[in-house]
Amino acid sequence: MLRGWGKRCGRGLAAAVLFGGLWLTAGYIRAAALSPEPALLPQDVLTQALRRQREIAFIGERTQTEKSSDPDKEDTVFRQRIFHNPPSAYRIDFLDLPDDRELHVLAVDDRLYEWGRDNRVWVRERSDNQTLGLVISDTYIDLLRKNYLVRAELGPEVADRRTYAVRIDPHYPGRPAIRAWVDSTYGVPLKVEVYTPQGDLRARWEYSRIAFRSRLDAARFSPPGPTEQRLPARGVECTTPGEFLNLTGLHPPLADRLPAGFTLAEIRLRTRRSPEGEKWFIQSFYSDGYASFSLFTEEDPEHAPEGVGETGIRYVRSGQRGWYYYATGWMGTTKVTVTGDIAEAELLEVLSSVNLEGYPPRVP
Repeated sequence: MLRGWGKRCGRGLAAAVLFGGLWLTAGYIRAAALSPEPALLPQDVLTQALRRQREIAFIGERTQTEKSSDPDKEDTVFRQRIFHNPPSAYRIDFLDLPDDRELHVLAVDDRLYEWGRDNRVWVRERSDNQTLGLVISDTYIDLLRKNYLVRAELGPEVADRRTYAVRIDPHYPGRPAIRAWVDSTYGVPLKVEVYTPQGDLRARWEYSRIAFRSRLDAARFSPPGPTEQRLPARGVECTTPGEFLNLTGLHPPLADRLPAGFTLAEIRLRTRRSPEGEKWFIQSFYSDGYASFSLFTEEDPEHAPEGVGETGIRYVRSGQRGWYYYATGWMGTTKVTVTGDIAEAELLEVLSSVNLEGYPPRVP
């Protein structure tokens, strides 16, 4: 159960990755103050923010609200105490959880640790969307500028700090919109709201207090005991199909038709534990700078439907899990799943265009 809370926290932090380093220069603030309309951010602001965010340590408390996609269910509300040490270590202590539960999440280097009241520590690999400090590549910044209109103006105080209000609106329909109030000195997102393409509020988080430091005590960033879960023995992350082929000898499955603005950002070879033993899968990750979806492929002969041919994807099913959509199908014994925060119709279009040339893979 505790691990489930941790995963929800990881997804909740995905948007925070984008805003963790927004900071605005004094000249830009003066220009915006003289203009009645929000002005576009200078081209290099986000790149500068990356460098600055990595230098900032802080302690804060915030409330995070995840709106339920089911009108009959209540929203999920977390109160969190957060510790951040540059360049990217963080710890989150969840407060006031239901049923007197405890949850602590710690990210250090390439590991993510989770534990509860009994101090049994679970450890797994840390992925890009499990990062409190802003750690995104120049590729993501370029994509954001290309696919979203970023505007900013002077904002109200949040947690007794001056802010700049940032509006991020998609150029293409079917994408989320974001409003962020960022600290005008250090660029930390003090308040963020994420909206669905239909204009409904999907998530909000806001700091009630925050204090900045040059460095925090390293003792805060140590797990309380030995780990309980074995990490994958091997893993590969690449940015191009050619690099992936050179490192693994595998042809990564790719989608031939992508929604407007999306591009391939990363290819990952990973493993997971199952009742049948350790299984390998390939994840192709696509992004438009904020919105994203992933294409997962794995060999799964134990669960493959009977009579599925080796050409074309069959036995397709799709649906919605919370605010995210998914589409799954089979080609022979290969299971193909596409999931992300784009429309279901777009996911089905992506799934129908998946190229499995060179599949099934052999584990290197």
